[in-house]
Parts: sequence; C-alpha cells; structure tokens
Amino acid sequence: MPTAKPPTRKTTAPARRVASASRATVKKSVAASANPLVLGIDIGGSGIKGAPVDLGNGALAADRLRIATPQPATPAACAAVVAEIVKNFAHMTGTKGPIGCTFPGVVRGGVVHTAANMDPGWVDLDADGLFEEATKRSFTVINDAQAAVLAEVNHGAGKGVDGMVLMLTFGTGIGSGLAFLGVAVPGVELGHLVMHGVDAETLASANVKEQKLLGWKAWSELVNDYLYRVEKMLWPELIIIGGGISDKSEKFLPRLKSRAPIVPAQLVNGAGIVGAAIAATTQPNARKG
Repeated sequence: MPTAKPPTRKTTAPARRVASASRATVKKSVAASANPLVLGIDIGGSGIKGAPVDLGNGALAADRLRIATPQPATPAACAAVVAEIVKNFAHMTGTKGPIGCTFPGVVRGGVVHTAANMDPGWVDLDADGLFEEATKRSFTVINDAQAAVLAEVNHGAGKGVDGMVLMLTFGTGIGSGLAFLGVAVPGVELGHLVMHGVDAETLASANVKEQKLLGWKAWSELVNDYLYRVEKMLWPELIIIGGGISDKSEKFLPRLKSRAPIVPAQLVNGAGIVGAAIAATTQPNARKG
C-alpha cells in the first residue's frame, strides 16, 4: 500500500523541564505511601508480569515474576495468574496494601471497555472487582500505556517536563499514554487513529514490521506518517517511544521527524509495573469512593 509522505519537519529544541506545584503534589503523594513497596502487575497478550516497586525511586525491589498469559486469555484464567503473583510477593508488600495492575485496552473506573488483543469476555467487565474477589486485596486497574507514561513522567524520560508528555508504545499494536503536569490522562487510544483507511497499528506497529520483514527505513517512514497525523491533533512537549522495540532505538529514532522532541523510554520493560504501582496509591478509582 503506498504511503503518503508527510511534510519534512525538524525536531524542536528539548522540552522544557521545570518544577511545578502540580508535579510536586503528585510526587508527595507517591512518596507518602504507608508501605514504600507496592505491588505492580502488568498484563500483556503474551505474559503477565509483577514485582514490588519502591515508590521513592521507581525501582523494582525484586526480580519480576513472569507467567505466560493463559490462552485463551479469559478473565478467570488471568485472575488466577494475578492471584499467584500477589501470593508470591506478599512477604514483601504485606497482605493488605493496594495493588496496581495494567490491562491492554481502554479502562475507565476499573471497568474494561476494549480488549482487542485479549479474550472478548473482558469487555464491560469490572476488572477491579474481578481481581479483588480473586485476591481479597484492593486493586486499581488502568490502561497499560497510561501506566507506562505515569512511570516515565515520575521516574524516567519525562521526569521534570512541564506540560504535555505523549508516550507511544510499539508492540503487538500501538499503545498511547498522555500525561499533563505529571498526571496521566485516561482514555487515550491513538493506535486506532485512522491511517489510509485502517487502524494505524495495523500498518505501523512493531508486530507489522516483524511480520512483513520491513527494514528500519521502511518502517520508520510508516511511523513518521503516523506521527504526522498524531501531531495534527496534539501538541506535546515531548514524545516518548516505548515498547520492546525501544531497546533498538538507535536503529530508528534518528529517522523519525516530529515537531516535539522524541526520546526512548528509560524504564522500558518495567514501565507498566512501576506505573501500575504509582496508580494504586495516587489514582484510586471513583468506584471505591
């Protein structure tokens, strides 16, 4: 399929990094947790990972436990895996503290609204309630890319950036997370932005690159086409590229063009876990009052 070339654009100067009252408030609430170790769990299409997180510095306090995502990835089967991870780290995080968990789909108030790469039984399911019933612990479930950007603005590439930070994760699909002054904005699904008549993630995801054996130059052109469309809608101060492919950022980042500076994620594979743990203590769901 021919790709329309976006106008040539130069990356602007580095994003401004300044202290702000709003960001300071978020930091204070993160550091004020009664137990500095909070369990974060990251649900993906191929694996479910978890580890205790030190909220003071955003570091994992133990090696991640990874268990293959059940196939089919039904809610009941995934809940059993989540319960196993919770049990494994109870000696470090206690048996009563809050737990954060990511999900690869739109999540609002702990309820899943889309599950493109998971079992359809997740749609309209109260994920918070599911995991709380399975573990007898308090859960905050958020979108995986939303968790990742929350981690990066608190402890990674977006730390100290004043204004809007956009994170794009390239993997099976294209995940997107948006943060403003350190606070994650829910409900952002830019991977489904229409590009050449189809979802952008069906053309420019890392999975498509692998399946179609695209070289870095060809894939980068598709990503540039996608970034051009994203920046017609948003004016972020910084764009962070995440997902497993960010490990090879030197292969493609110099080829990308955008109005905002583009940088690779710093937390990479731990971002979802760290962001989930932060969300558990700073973004309680309205359902819990």
